[in-house]
Amino acid sequence: MSHFVAGILRIILLEASACLLVLERVIDVAAVPLRARRRWASYAVAALSVYAFVNFGELHGDGRLVHPWEQYHFFLGSKYLREVGYFDLYRATLLADRDGPHRLDRVTRTRDLHTFDLVDVDRALADGAAVRARFTDARWDAFKSDWASLSRWPAPWNDIVADHGNSGSPAWAVVALPFVELFGCSPAGQTALGALDLVLVALLFVFLVRAYGAEAGAVGLVIFCLTPFTFDYLAGSILRWDWLFAVGMAFACQRRGRPALAGAFLGYAIASKLFPLFFAAALGLWLVVDTVRRRRLHPHLLRFAAGATAAAVIAVAASSAAFGTSAWRGYGERIAVTQAEKYYPNQYSLRTVFLQLVESTPHEIATGLFKPAVIKQSLPRVSADADRPGLVAVQIALTAAALVAIARGGAEEALAAGPFLVFIWLTVNAYYWNMLGLTALVWAGAQLERRRLSVPLVGVHAIWGAYYLYQHLDMGFAEGYFVALLLLGLLVVWATSLISRRRVLGSAA
Repeated sequence: MSHFVAGILRIILLEASACLLVLERVIDVAAVPLRARRRWASYAVAALSVYAFVNFGELHGDGRLVHPWEQYHFFLGSKYLREVGYFDLYRATLLADRDGPHRLDRVTRTRDLHTFDLVDVDRALADGAAVRARFTDARWDAFKSDWASLSRWPAPWNDIVADHGNSGSPAWAVVALPFVELFGCSPAGQTALGALDLVLVALLFVFLVRAYGAEAGAVGLVIFCLTPFTFDYLAGSILRWDWLFAVGMAFACQRRGRPALAGAFLGYAIASKLFPLFFAAALGLWLVVDTVRRRRLHPHLLRFAAGATAAAVIAVAASSAAFGTSAWRGYGERIAVTQAEKYYPNQYSLRTVFLQLVESTPHEIATGLFKPAVIKQSLPRVSADADRPGLVAVQIALTAAALVAIARGGAEEALAAGPFLVFIWLTVNAYYWNMLGLTALVWAGAQLERRRLSVPLVGVHAIWGAYYLYQHLDMGFAEGYFVALLLLGLLVVWATSLISRRRVLGSAA
């Protein structure tokens, strides 16, 4: 199926889901048969969205599930984390390739993972002996064998060693490692590894449906499945959705009144990917606010905090024992490099929108707000450092608005606000925004319970639909900025909708 047709079909599914949400609000509560047909229609749209999610059955092409690009990074990145850390995966691979399959003989440049700059291979391997010295002979032979096996998959290997390296934390690696060791590099083993995430997502939505109901689960599934890039970038890899599973399970546990377990899932998610910290911070803030409101300690606050702390401590301790404490130092340095990277289009963040607005003339804003001639952040002269005070002021202002909104909502609404705090403070790749599927699920549950149309929920559908339309209008060069601009608008609409009325979900904790 062509990219154009696939995008049109996804737009239709998003429009259908949004229309069914509006229809649910306007159907008379006494019209039981019509409401039942609407409900079954929502299930059908969710099922079709799952089909769209797997690229209408084509997966990664020709029905192939394994994503070699991703498998390479996360197979070798977990199994040999102690030796290659977060900065030497490509250099070790180039060295191993010279002793083996010679798949990279034509590579002239590779990514320096300390800076994310592209450098000549000879420069990258100037201290290759030091990279090799971190391996024992047995481990080096195993690394070469694994690389030889992985390199047999058809993939653009010359480009892969110019990517951005392994991004999984040591806590993620200590969970992934047993699966990597168990299944290995054979084609069957790689397929089994690639299927792990699909099993996790399916299991997650079973728990979410039990907690929130089938209708809310269907809406959340639509947004998860139709988020751009998600399957193409993450599916068929190794535990790339462990953090999403953990965050989603925290939603389910919180909904069912199990705060310690909710905290434990969030604690692991934070150790695995760090940015789920904002989900925990949002819920923690609401629990504190509710404690003040009650004038006594909220009964869930300490249990949530204890669960989160215990899980994070266990994850850090286990991974430090497996890979050494230096792995965590390297991971911290890798995060710093990621946040300092100047720009590439596959990121959605407030920083891109802020720099676009402050660096543009009034005429440029008036004529190119949605279709700019150039993304200012991509220009060498434009740097967030120069505008740091203004950016921080905007971040603080938006965070304050979000916190007021969180305080006026309920515990579940607080959890659902996590992606907004991520958007304000971090630069996150596009494919992680499937976390908005969890937000949509909470909002759908609130709409169904209160029979009050959720404008922000319809807005999430509109953002992804607008993304596909933007691509089809040949404006894709600015798609990251465009979606970030719409996410900023969604943040404002959501915060305003909560601040303008007293409560939305009540005390769901």
